[in-house]
Amino acid sequence: MTPSRAFAPLDLAQLLSIALIWGVNNILVKIAIDALPPMMVIACRFLIVLAALAFWIKPAPKGQLRLFLTMLTFIGPVHFGVQSIGLKLATDLPPMVVAMQLWAPCSVVFAALLLGERVGPLRWAGVALAFLGAASLNFDPVVFSQGWALLLVGIASAAYGLGTVLVRRLGGGLDPWATQAWIALVTVPTMAFGSLTFEHGHLEAARAAHWSVWVFIAFGALVSSIVANAFMFRLVQRYEVSRTTPYLLLTPVITFALSAFVLGHRITPHILVGAAVTMGGVALVALAERRFKAMA
Repeated sequence: MTPSRAFAPLDLAQLLSIALIWGVNNILVKIAIDALPPMMVIACRFLIVLAALAFWIKPAPKGQLRLFLTMLTFIGPVHFGVQSIGLKLATDLPPMVVAMQLWAPCSVVFAALLLGERVGPLRWAGVALAFLGAASLNFDPVVFSQGWALLLVGIASAAYGLGTVLVRRLGGGLDPWATQAWIALVTVPTMAFGSLTFEHGHLEAARAAHWSVWVFIAFGALVSSIVANAFMFRLVQRYEVSRTTPYLLLTPVITFALSAFVLGHRITPHILVGAAVTMGGVALVALAERRFKAMA
């Protein structure tokens, strides 16, 4: 892998398509969760993923079963479950999309704590900047009224960041298809049980939901979860994560635009500033990581 080489045209197209897919999927998820109970949506989404990838399930890594299951739990049920509840409570999507970006700085913190990784001042500055930008959103009255939603989405992002660090702790050899199938296998029963226990009105909501809601859930499963993640796995094998991350910052930009024009959500100047500071911090974390690896 040569860090300085330019992206091949096909690779750049795939990278931009990931940002577009995830940006669009944020809108579709919000529409689906507004129409149906949130944990029910996640259970249905990952049931489709499981049906598509069940053939790829392999035995768990030997001697690391507890760590493997912990990783699956944080990336699957905890991340998606808590995030879905936060999105259900949210009345405006843009601040939640900002909170979703916190997984990157959270992963830096967890890597330092759990893996003993050396983190330079530039990366710590990026972490602080990202958290500062997200925290500043609460000073906007539009966001302050959605404080619990923002907190839950932030917790979900932290869970995903922890999960990515646990993936690194497991070491190489994890098959991407098998891992996604395992995540679905853990998420489906957990979310189904949570939905049946804490949510109600499933049949009524399902009957009332427009047919497009089910298409949106299928899009999240097949296109966002499977296709986009397949593209991403291929790209991170060929390029440094620090090179792909800045392009993925297009995801919140796409979601911001669509949430304003499609959903009519409010984007105040304060939200724009907080988003810019947060994404600037995420970009700084990525660029600092690239600089650190170049010096190593």
